[in-house]
Amino acid sequence: MKKADTLKLLQEKITRILGYLLLIRLCLYIPIPDLDLDIFSQQQNLNNMFGFARNLTGTSFLGLGALGILPYINASIIIQLLTPVFPALERLQKEEGELGRQQLTRYTRYLTFIWACGLSTGIAFFVIKPIVFNWSFQLALKIICSLTLGSILSMWFAELISEESLGNGSSMIIFINIVGSIPTNFKNMLQTVNNTFSLNDVLLIGCGLLIYLAVVLLIVIFQDAYKEINIVSARQLNISYSEQVQELPELKNSYIPIKLNQGGIMPLVFSSTIAALLFYPLQTFLNSNLGTIFPLIPKLVTFLSFGLNISLVIFFSCFYAVLILKPEEISKNLAKMAYNIPGIRQGKQTTYFFEQTISRLAFMGGLFLAFLAFLPILLSNFLQFNVFTNVTSLLILIGVITDVTTKIRGYLITKKYEGFQNT
Repeated sequence: MKKADTLKLLQEKITRILGYLLLIRLCLYIPIPDLDLDIFSQQQNLNNMFGFARNLTGTSFLGLGALGILPYINASIIIQLLTPVFPALERLQKEEGELGRQQLTRYTRYLTFIWACGLSTGIAFFVIKPIVFNWSFQLALKIICSLTLGSILSMWFAELISEESLGNGSSMIIFINIVGSIPTNFKNMLQTVNNTFSLNDVLLIGCGLLIYLAVVLLIVIFQDAYKEINIVSARQLNISYSEQVQELPELKNSYIPIKLNQGGIMPLVFSSTIAALLFYPLQTFLNSNLGTIFPLIPKLVTFLSFGLNISLVIFFSCFYAVLILKPEEISKNLAKMAYNIPGIRQGKQTTYFFEQTISRLAFMGGLFLAFLAFLPILLSNFLQFNVFTNVTSLLILIGVITDVTTKIRGYLITKKYEGFQNT
């Protein structure tokens, strides 16, 4: 294939992706019938649990696309978690090929619909009902149907974007929503500076920017960090010392890389959703009934919700890493290829070694994700300075940019290689 044709195809793919992302952004500004768009922002300011979700959807009001891609992401995570548990799902993934993967995709879509209905029902009855005057079951039905429809549209667009093979559709939707919220964050920051401008404000802004630059550097290092597990083949174990010296470069290059952050932002998304579902109804009940009598109880519930969120992030980070990498399968594949880890026997010892190594790395990655999730709270309390409402936005932005550039480079190399084959 000629270079001009390859670039033309790439431009068409990028144009279609940008069109899908534009339609998704437009869905955020389509109001739900008989409801003010800004009604959702009033409730979000009362509860910090909605902060992370607002970053992923890129909105602080209740429009058609307010739920966005969140139900689809959570449904995908649940299907991945359930696949090793249920033999039928595991058989679909491993033995049925493309038909099995299509069936798993259908299950994910069904679960997305159920999840979207559940979240929209919770928003209608627990978030909107206490703060509107024209509440009715007809209005609740409109909210549920509208939010569910917006979530299904986001899922559809995400799948269309993924079919272009230039990156993950869900990640790109989150990326464009975060980018769309950056101008608003800068505007709020400039308004704060203009209202109370002083030398102390300049120092705080400079300090905040330095902190964010340091966090960006840490995220870049964190995204690419991995541990090398050295492996040797049966042939390498049997060669003489002189042959080892001659083949030393090859021996050094034999290793298995295990990333520090295997799950990306998935543990954060899933843990924040579970924590919100568990604690938000309880927090609402206590604030409305016991908040005035026992002021410390709502604060205690908020503290416990943050503690649960951190624990869930670490747990899902470890569980997700072991689930994706599958230490037992890695051990079996090494045995089939006659490779071995120096000093460790094949079989159960190798499986245990990988389980232990993956769990430790995932635990460290989960701690760092929890640190990123709650760093904005510390910054806002001490510096009163926000560029990104959540530092995990940086993790998403850097991850998506890296993934898309890698996919584009791989696409160009693949087309170039196909051109060589056809000549």
